[in-house]
Amino acid sequence: MTALKDLLTSEERAVIRAPIEKARTFPRRAFFDDDFFELEVRHALSESWLAVAFSQEIPDAGDIMVLNAIGYPFIVVRGADGVVRAFHNVCPYDGCEVCIRPQQGARTITSPYHGWTYSLAGELLEANFWDGTPDAAGVDLKALNADLVQVPCEVWLSTVFVYLGERPRPFAEQYRPVLEHLEKVDLERLTVGRGEDGEPMINSLAIKANWKTVYENYSPNVYHEAFVHAMYRKSPHSPRVDGEGNKTYTEINDPSGFLGLCYDNSIGASFYGESDLPPVLNKDGSPNSINTIANVYPNWVITVLGNAARVALFLPHGPEEGEQRVMTLFDRDGASDADLAADRKASRKAGLQARQEDNYVCESVQRARHSPGVNSQFYSPFWDAMHYTLSNLILTRLEESERSPAS
Repeated sequence: MTALKDLLTSEERAVIRAPIEKARTFPRRAFFDDDFFELEVRHALSESWLAVAFSQEIPDAGDIMVLNAIGYPFIVVRGADGVVRAFHNVCPYDGCEVCIRPQQGARTITSPYHGWTYSLAGELLEANFWDGTPDAAGVDLKALNADLVQVPCEVWLSTVFVYLGERPRPFAEQYRPVLEHLEKVDLERLTVGRGEDGEPMINSLAIKANWKTVYENYSPNVYHEAFVHAMYRKSPHSPRVDGEGNKTYTEINDPSGFLGLCYDNSIGASFYGESDLPPVLNKDGSPNSINTIANVYPNWVITVLGNAARVALFLPHGPEEGEQRVMTLFDRDGASDADLAADRKASRKAGLQARQEDNYVCESVQRARHSPGVNSQFYSPFWDAMHYTLSNLILTRLEESERSPAS
């Protein structure tokens, strides 16, 4: 693997670390170079809890998702006990994927290459004809040491997170800032919305942009809202400054990569409009009055509004492409109420429109970064403190590769 010193000069590192007034972003090649992306996969992405799916996509025992994130194939399975588990999608014996297509209601997992059968918990159950006999009854399956290789997995707020690296740390450690920020909100009441067809409101959007470009745009970049989003342009609260030039929002700027903004729901109503949907509630039963739009490093986004919430994730498939997935949530009293179907539809439509507008700009930024005219960007100290934090966090993660014997 190419080392960081060969991808980023000491001068480039110094200018990333400079005070925000003089700092620059990563150079443009960091957003499309294959070697740079490979280093990020090893040290900036796999050594973090990655959001990869939504638990409602595998609602029943035996449901299996076949996924690929940062080049790693794996499966997510809901076991007979209802527990969601993840496994590397490879048979230890023959090297083939153990599951090629998604499944529903499976009782076991059967490898397509040699027919080996696994339990939904990843235990090898059958290696038929391994010793020439149909049931291989005389074979000690445990001695083969061929169970599926499990991936650390957590489920929170309807999201499946996995740790694909070598040094897993507790999930709560990485996500503590957002857990504390949303401590008052009754998250257990939030339920995926259902469309008129009864299907969960989960959408997938392909995007041709680097994962850093996507991350820095959505929550950390507040400045763009009035120019990119139709719903914000109609509001008197956009851009988010008052008559004296003071911010009308509070920055969320945690060094861990919990980055975004929060603001009063009265401002949020001017963006998103009114509806008959029940409000998002706090644990004390009061309506939530603080809207939050925030990213959690490296690829998860949480949006909590007055009467809806969204969680989103971005799965990088290479330095210039990936898949964005968005799930729309409501209070459980309004998530499937037929009388509120039109309101849910409008809420989802507004969220997806904003995403599509963001993605259109992100893809433009990605194309522009191939131009030799400008090698890196600079920051507005007023608007871009969160983006500056992100750049420095990623550089810190990459510099850890220089101290890691595994690098």
